[in-house]
Amino acid sequence: MTTRFHMCVAALCLAASAAGLSSSALANDCAQRCYAQENSCRRATKDSPSCGSALTRCLQSCRKR
Repeated sequence: MTTRFHMCVAALCLAASAAGLSSSALANDCAQRCYAQENSCRRATKDSPSCGSALTRCLQSCRKR
């Protein structure tokens, strides 16, 4: 019984760490998309300051996820 309990705890810990990694990976993907959009915006608008504020909003939305 004790061995089974420890195996369950280990499995839960492993699942939790995997979930943390996937959340981190999702956040990184989101941020990369934000930076790509900012680069496109700056090229299209010849470096408009609105691109920086759009980047900030995009990154903030990544944090909320």
